[in-house]
Amino acid sequence: MRKLNCLFMAIAVSLLAAAPFAAAQTASLTILHTNDTHGHMLPFSYPDSAASGRELQGLRVYKDIGGIARRATLIKHIRQELDKRAVPTWLVDIGDYSDGTPFSIEYHGEADVAAMNAVGYDMGTLGNHEFNNTAAQVRKLIAMTKYELVCANVTDRTTSKPMVLPYVIRKVGGVRVGVFGLMTKEAATYPAGKETFDVTDEIPAARQTVATLRTQVDIIVLLSHAGEDMDQRIAVEVPEIDVIVGGHSHSRIPSGELVWHSQELKAASVNGTVIVQAHQWAGELGRLDLLFAKDETGAWHVDRYRAQLIPVSPDIPEDPGIAAVVGQFWKPIALRYGEVIGQAAGEFSSRGDDMAEYHLMSDALRESFNADFAVENLGGIRAPLLRGAITRGDLVTLDPFNNTVITFKATGKEIRQILQRYSPAVSGIRYRLQNKELVEVTIGGQPLDDSRTYNGVTNSYFAGYALKGLAVQDTGKPRLETLITYIREKGTIRPAYDGRRIVISER
Repeated sequence: MRKLNCLFMAIAVSLLAAAPFAAAQTASLTILHTNDTHGHMLPFSYPDSAASGRELQGLRVYKDIGGIARRATLIKHIRQELDKRAVPTWLVDIGDYSDGTPFSIEYHGEADVAAMNAVGYDMGTLGNHEFNNTAAQVRKLIAMTKYELVCANVTDRTTSKPMVLPYVIRKVGGVRVGVFGLMTKEAATYPAGKETFDVTDEIPAARQTVATLRTQVDIIVLLSHAGEDMDQRIAVEVPEIDVIVGGHSHSRIPSGELVWHSQELKAASVNGTVIVQAHQWAGELGRLDLLFAKDETGAWHVDRYRAQLIPVSPDIPEDPGIAAVVGQFWKPIALRYGEVIGQAAGEFSSRGDDMAEYHLMSDALRESFNADFAVENLGGIRAPLLRGAITRGDLVTLDPFNNTVITFKATGKEIRQILQRYSPAVSGIRYRLQNKELVEVTIGGQPLDDSRTYNGVTNSYFAGYALKGLAVQDTGKPRLETLITYIREKGTIRPAYDGRRIVISER
């Protein structure tokens, strides 16, 4: 029986080798991709709790990973191997390279662009966090960038022209590949968006750009800083797009995903849109290998693909040239950001709803301003805090924004509305939200009194959209400096995993 099975396998292989599609005209392309690096040009580590969770499942190395000098070595090795096989390689970045570390605070994206230029990126787009800069700084970053930037849904109001090229067309063997970019509509609410740049909705912009490209190219690739959910919607509503290389949502998609164009199975076509994204901070390098094939009508399509995430592990040596570029930016600021502020007795990270890093910030604001409670928007804390010495650089990575501390007054009824609508991180409050209904809430250990007025504290970003109509006062005190002072005074801080915020959704 075993010999018979082997015989059947041999016959099947020979038949596949002789099949018509195997002899079809083909072309290969490999896309190496990064997204949401957020200033992480030096190696970093994930907390043990995050590494043991689902998000990083399968990541073999999670301590001392990443760093653009190591990434450059890995990229160079892959390019050399593919050059031997005459396979073209594109290196692309999907934006949000700023806002995240001391590099971002000091250089506003310039250090990142200089390093990516030196590595030899081919194409990219911008993210909403580049728009956290002034419009003048965004223009400077664009002017500095040596690789091609594409974005089809952002217009400069001062010129009525696209911020950058909407798309480019490149040849891969005999295949004409059109590449266009998109940025999340959220960018319109960021400083540079408010100041100068109009950002249109992603799907109409995709439709319009694809309609323009359709008669000029064979394959369409989208560089999308719009998030995984939006990428899936675009793939459904604009199925002419063959590949979406994504960012913004920090999604880790180890093997890529396919949005089917139809349920029909085709022998020589993926029959769908391939979506890839490489999580965050470039701890892994995304790699997408594509094989294009020409069908009997002469039309090119994606015949097959392979997507993977390659760890930028500590055994990869740094590229000396790129390390020198990083050093030029790091050495002038290393002393300031290497200053030790205090000690962490444990890891401050998120374990489901129990978010110790948010609890730390909320507690620091509430205690520092002697408030009854504090609220913090989710997404406002950008990194965990690891056990051991805490440097100023660690705290900047945790809070890379320029938010100030806002004090305000709110009745119990108004607090209920804030909790129900925004489900924020808190201090001084314990609450349970189930299916968007507030079923339990206490403040200072006592039931919340709807008619009583309480003293609250938060950050300026959250206050700007969540506290409209309330009496607020901007203290002018930077949130980050408040946290630094708080930790200095404590000396050693311990993470609180106390179930103060429980959010349950069953629908």
